[in-house]
Amino acid sequence: MSETTALESLAMLIARSRHVVVLTGLQIGGPAGQEETSGRGEWADRASLEALLTNPTDFWAYYYPQALKIAARAPGPAHDALARLHAAGLVTTIVTQAVDRLHRRAATHADAEIVEVHGTVTIMRCGRCGERYGLPEGEAMIAADADGVPRCTAPGCGFPLRPAGTLWGEPLIADAVTRAWDLAAHADCFLVVDSELRTVPMSLLPSVPLTRGMPLAMVGDIHTQYDRYAEIIARGSSATTLTALADLLAPRQIHPPETHHS
Repeated sequence: MSETTALESLAMLIARSRHVVVLTGLQIGGPAGQEETSGRGEWADRASLEALLTNPTDFWAYYYPQALKIAARAPGPAHDALARLHAAGLVTTIVTQAVDRLHRRAATHADAEIVEVHGTVTIMRCGRCGERYGLPEGEAMIAADADGVPRCTAPGCGFPLRPAGTLWGEPLIADAVTRAWDLAAHADCFLVVDSELRTVPMSLLPSVPLTRGMPLAMVGDIHTQYDRYAEIIARGSSATTLTALADLLAPRQIHPPETHHS
């Protein structure tokens, strides 16, 4: 299927569907395999649950600068295109494995549902009292203690903080996963964007609509075990494909210049 045909077929599929659910990978629109939070490399070793529990000083020395770098990202064309489709009612919900909250930042309306199954690196929380802190607050907390571990500042607490998101070696956020499964079970079109679909439980999510006979579409350069079952595969840059898709289905409103009468 040519790129043009794939795009047109995808546009027709989404236009005739009523409940389109999109699953996005760790860093949609970015280079495959370059995500700091992937299960390969230094992040998996030094930003894991085991690292936090056994060597919290080293964990925070590595994790905090990386988290700041991730939090400093801006939404890209792929995020913006999905936000346009979402705002137009053509995409029902976005389920994401990303931890940078860029889908939320790109959203054009406050009630847009974004399900973050891994949570986010932009928030820290206390494991004792549940108090939550924004990532920028961590700098002073880390500097305040000789071991470089941020601690809760709630009265009478002082318990070490942890990232609010999921770390390697622990389960995903249960409520978010349950919601993702419910959405997939009611989708009449399921779109996967830049996800490797390698790790359980999210690797099983596309099977939910497939078992109901609902169409599956794949966007991006990442090959997965579900490609053989997909009704449409749009290879190439997901940012390019999604932008073209949004231009077809939810074109930007162009306002004519104001005219002034004397």
